[in-house]
This record gives sequence, C-alpha cells and structure tokens, in this order.
Amino acid sequence: MEVERGGAIWLASFPKSGNTWLRCLLEAYRRNGVLDINDIRFSHSDGGGTLMQGVSPMPLQHLDFNSQMLLRPAAIFNQLCRLTKPIYVKTHSANIQPDGLPPCIPEQWTERAVYVMRDPRSVVLSMSRFFKFSLQMAVETMRRIDFRLGDNATFATVFVSSWSNHVRSWAGESRFPVHVVRYEDMARDAVKELTEVLEFLGEDVDPDRVQTAVEATRLEKLREAEKQSGFREHSGQEGGAFFGDGGVRWQDELGSRWVEAIENDHGDVMQLMGYLNGDQQTSPSEDGIGHGPASARLLGDGRCNGSGKSERG
Repeated sequence: MEVERGGAIWLASFPKSGNTWLRCLLEAYRRNGVLDINDIRFSHSDGGGTLMQGVSPMPLQHLDFNSQMLLRPAAIFNQLCRLTKPIYVKTHSANIQPDGLPPCIPEQWTERAVYVMRDPRSVVLSMSRFFKFSLQMAVETMRRIDFRLGDNATFATVFVSSWSNHVRSWAGESRFPVHVVRYEDMARDAVKELTEVLEFLGEDVDPDRVQTAVEATRLEKLREAEKQSGFREHSGQEGGAFFGDGGVRWQDELGSRWVEAIENDHGDVMQLMGYLNGDQQTSPSEDGIGHGPASARLLGDGRCNGSGKSERG
C-alpha cells in the first residue's frame, strides 16, 4: 500500500556506514536486479555544489559555513520543488540545529527517514581506509562535534558532527517517522532488512525481487563493478576504493588502544544501540534510542546542539 508523500524521504547515515549499499539495494529492487553503480537514479543528494549554487548569489567557494547553513533550507526547498514525488534524498548531515542557524534537516519538508547505523569501531576502519587517515585521525574525526564534509567549490558543506551526536539526532527523532537499520543486520540478513525498509517506505514487497536485489548488490559484485568502471560518486580525492570488504571484524584489526578510545567516546550510545553487549546480534535497547517517541527520552526534543554543546561535551 502506497503511503501519502509529504516531502523528502531522507536516506541518512554517518559517512562509511552503509548508505550507498542501501541505495544500491533499493535501486536494484526498483529495476528488478539490474544495477549500474554509475546510474543510481533512486535518490538525490543534499551535498552537491550545484544544489547550493542554485540559490546563492555568490560562488560556492566564497561562502563560509554560516552562509551555507543559512542558504541550505532554500536550496533543499528548491530541490524538492523541481523533483517528482516520492523524493529520496541521501544525506550525511546530522539532524541538528547549529546555534543561531536553521535546522540541517527542515522538519516541514520531511516526510520520513531511513537511518543506517554502523558500529563505530568498524566505521573507524572504513574511514581510515577510504580517506587514507591514520587510525588516530579517524578516531579523532569521529569524536569531533564540528566534523563537516564538502565545504569547497565542488561540494556543499554537510554538517556531520560526531558519531554519537549523529546517531542521537536521527535515531532519537520523534517529529517524523524514522526507521533505523544497523549495517551489521544488513550484512547478516539483507533480505529481511530490505523487506522491512520497503514496508516502512510504503512499497509493495515482492519477495522474489527482494532476493534478486540482494544477489545483485553483494559487496564483492559492487567492488568488482567499481574496479571495472569506477564509481562516479567517489571523487577520487580520498584515495581509497569506495566499496570495501564490508567487514565487521574490528576485533581482528583494531588494537585495544583504539577500541578503548572509541568506547570511551561513544560508549553510552553504543550501549543503547546494542554494540557493547558482547553480541552483535543484540537489538537496540527499547528503553533508549529506537524508533519514534520512545527514543526521544534520550534527547528530549529529538535534537542535539550542533555547535559544541553535546550531551557528552
């Protein structure tokens, strides 16, 4: 049964958490197993420079952070007005409102969201490989409450914030529906997770097409496609391949120093999301972050301050 569409349907995640894999799954489902990673039409992005440039009287590289954040609502509204519904928009933005600036995700133009989350210990490894960061730099970047992407002549600024702030801001949202998907659950049973996402989006679910989409988007196939044809969403500036091995084996690759640092930085949210229970199959706590109003107990109004006043400081 089709749901009524009232605005953007956000496909959100912290960087290197499985957003593109989810979009490939949805694209392959829409095309009944046919997937060209360089022609993903299922969703749009809020990070392209042309999006911001379309509403700016100045070249993008001349806009500072505050200027871009002030223009962001107009840029998103302009994008939504030009597209045919349903409108799926990929974002790495946190769902927060920096001090004195508009919210990064305008509630009034939002229909719902799917949020992809990944164990931060695995995210650190993926960021280190992709951005060519040292493990120390990756750990420090994930704790930064002012972490941003873009902010150049090619890409608009996307305000990411820390991993903990990011998860809190989306998984704790209660003003519009949010479906949380854990990367580890996608890796374990992509058929089940894709089915639940489709149901949340109000799509009719065909089990055979779901199975076909999952087979078409196995990570080894995505890696081979990138090797053969490149990946247009990967600027190449980062240095590493975009599609990694999808591993969740941080126990084998992270030393105790970095595991302890990550758990010290993000332990409270990791605990609520089932990442500190000694079993990666444990579900998120129903008393903490989860779906809808019940999760708002952690955040109050479902948002956190984006300028530095996070709950962990």
